[in-house]
Amino acid sequence: MAQLELRRPTIKDLDDIVQLDQVCLGGFWSHQGYARELENPQHTLLVVATLDQVWGCSVSWGIGDELHLVLLMVHPQYRRQGLAGLLLCRLLQLGHQGGDRQWATLEVRASNEAAQRLYQRFGFELVGRRPHYYENPAEDALIFWRNHLNTPQTGQELQQQWQQWRSRVEAQGWLLIDRT
Repeated sequence: MAQLELRRPTIKDLDDIVQLDQVCLGGFWSHQGYARELENPQHTLLVVATLDQVWGCSVSWGIGDELHLVLLMVHPQYRRQGLAGLLLCRLLQLGHQGGDRQWATLEVRASNEAAQRLYQRFGFELVGRRPHYYENPAEDALIFWRNHLNTPQTGQELQQQWQQWRSRVEAQGWLLIDRT
């Protein structure tokens, strides 16, 4: 089995993250932008990586009683293997563990149906639309919310989902090392 890590990135990962961003998002943030994210204690960055390559990255911001999911990206070559589910689940678990985050929110491209299905599996509901939110190409954003992030029931649900996503990744032939 090949080893795959879920962990917080270091400054050494920034070049890989920026390259991943270029492939997945067309340059959402620069090297400096990701470096600022690493330095902010209210922001959480996670990566899934082999020993030599970052394949996925997620970022969330803690804003008062809200967990805002800023980005979730997986290299196109490694999609549909459970990596996005792992990243999303762990971000939600970390938000839950703090106890002060009551809900989670995010925006997603209206055309990104795969991501919308993933978010709905985690209890997110469509609550609105931001017209012309995205550029290159121009597109509306759909706003999704998940309430009750800080309840014991949510903690139990997220633990069950974590086990399911971990099993899915390991069924792909990976040995998952969780360093979060």
